[in-house]
Amino acid sequence: MRISDDQLAILNSFSVVRINDRDDFLRQVDDFKNDRNENLVTYIQGDAFDDDKSGNVACYIVTDSDSEILCYFSIRCGTLYSEFEELELFQKHKMLKLELKELSEKAEDSSMLKEILNQKEKQVAEYRRRIENLIGSGGFMTSHKQVAKSYPAVELSHFCINHGYKKKWESYGFGAKNRIGATLFWHIIVSKLNQIRQLVGCEFFYLFAADATPDRHLVNHYINRMDLRDDIEMLTLQPLYDSRCTFLCNRLDDLIVSQYSFFDHFNDTDEI
Repeated sequence: MRISDDQLAILNSFSVVRINDRDDFLRQVDDFKNDRNENLVTYIQGDAFDDDKSGNVACYIVTDSDSEILCYFSIRCGTLYSEFEELELFQKHKMLKLELKELSEKAEDSSMLKEILNQKEKQVAEYRRRIENLIGSGGFMTSHKQVAKSYPAVELSHFCINHGYKKKWESYGFGAKNRIGATLFWHIIVSKLNQIRQLVGCEFFYLFAADATPDRHLVNHYINRMDLRDDIEMLTLQPLYDSRCTFLCNRLDDLIVSQYSFFDHFNDTDEI
């Protein structure tokens, strides 16, 4: 059953404000709580203000009509890419040249070796021809990373709910499956992504999920409740800060469709 007008009115009463746009946030974030990720609590109480002010990330705080904090999230520009499969040609070309050198040193020993040598020379010539077709007769690549295709994307670099708001959230009477994180993701973050797409080209959305649990509780939550995927053959640069995290992403077009589905089934009682 679709979300009711009264329920939607509650969600629409929430405000989304950049962290440096209100001076009282400096004091309010001291009460921000999250028992599962102290690093995210430390971030909102410290570096988030400087990062947002510098423009490195855009950090937002979600508050209700009483100015109580429900969650915060930060987003920044990113790029995804698919591997340049032809790069394997360079490696194969290199290995063949080494084999060719070794065979050349032994070619006088037998006619069979000479035949193998001729075959290898033809293979090397063929790989070189294909490489030159890709990058020109110079036979070298630029200092930039060569990829098959790049994709404009937005990264959700931080996302954390305030556990201190749970009791008030329960008072709204939403279904048990409509928790703070998932609901605000669909209502606020995906809507913000759609706004971004009105200004700049953007095709994908991604994040690095910090999940050390053996059953991948957080990762599965992102997959099952936020329609993110871990099976898309897409790559990005992963900083050391996120080295133990799971890369998850999806197309923005798919998220927009899933956003409608989420609110169309907002009051379904089936267990997830």
